[in-house]
Amino acid sequence: MTTLGAASRARLTDLFLMLTRIQSPSGNERQVADAVTALLGELGIDVYEDGAGPATGGDTGNLWCTVKGGDGEPHLALGAHMDTVMPTDSIDPVLGDDGVFRNSRSTILGSDDKAALAALLHATELLKASGQPFPTYELFFTVSEEVGLVGVKHMAADALASPIAAVLDSSGPVGGVVSKAPSMRTLRATFNGQAAHAGLEPERGRSAIQAAARAIEAMQLGRLDSETSANIGIISGGVATNIVPERCVIEGECRGHDEEKLAGVAAAMVDAVQEAAAHTGVDLDVSLVTEFPAFTLTRRSPAVRLAKAAVEALGIRPRLMTAGGGSDANILNARGLPTINLAAGMMLVHSPDEYVSLDELDRLCSLVLSLIRLAPQFDGRLKPVGSPS
Repeated sequence: MTTLGAASRARLTDLFLMLTRIQSPSGNERQVADAVTALLGELGIDVYEDGAGPATGGDTGNLWCTVKGGDGEPHLALGAHMDTVMPTDSIDPVLGDDGVFRNSRSTILGSDDKAALAALLHATELLKASGQPFPTYELFFTVSEEVGLVGVKHMAADALASPIAAVLDSSGPVGGVVSKAPSMRTLRATFNGQAAHAGLEPERGRSAIQAAARAIEAMQLGRLDSETSANIGIISGGVATNIVPERCVIEGECRGHDEEKLAGVAAAMVDAVQEAAAHTGVDLDVSLVTEFPAFTLTRRSPAVRLAKAAVEALGIRPRLMTAGGGSDANILNARGLPTINLAAGMMLVHSPDEYVSLDELDRLCSLVLSLIRLAPQFDGRLKPVGSPS
């Protein structure tokens, strides 16, 4: 089912193609931010930018604005991120005869999260052009989301005034509502041994790679249970086959929905690298960082109830989902702003096979309009536009 007319579908196509053609890997979002700011400026909306760019080594800060409707304070904040994972080739998006956007080159499309950008921008265009009152809402666009939710962490806690929020940043058909997402901790361990000639005097050496291998062998990795996982994803070390390696670095992570259980998994990973270093006689530098905390919103949460009502208004059955990854919603929930993560129609993200259909963009834009119109009924603070005082 699609809900918008031909003019809107053509506009969504133009917006999506324009946005995806602009490469914006994390830390290099300037061109996309300028495009977003210009489009909203044409609608008479003032956009603010913070100092997250300089603070994180990027070229752009987070953006936010208030779209004033027919009432006072905003009811809902809607967000997306402007960065993508690093493409390995140019991005040349095309809309096929089957109504699906793909990259004609062998790398990402960038629908994560530019499908959301296009939908949010066009929904705002439609509301402003309607000439009819609508509930006041906020928009926010973050940077460096793909590298650990870095941008939103630098966004001021008081930048948004809404009582509830939604980010459009989950893969899958429109109608998915992420109400639960895990915490994530990252591990970096640097083993420093002693270099020596591997053929002439290997006894003098202490292999950092051997220590790393022992540590990894001792770890429980993969799917540990239904809500916990662990992985070592990067190993680097050594300079030549005839040199006992002096240095080796391993990097990994663990994720889980139960903070106490996750703490135990993280501690076991640290124990493994410490034991391995001690056994092989190498020095160790280890760090363990909580990248983002878990969140759970119950079915009775106003944010979840709003999402379900907005999806149902489109004739779609809502799907409450548990995520395996994090989003800006993790940070906002931790700050006390109830935030859901909604499926944005994008599929096979972060891969050369990534795609999104025009029908899904249509539905996503319609969902944004539905969320905005219904938000006053769920924010627990203000009455709907036009309701009796």
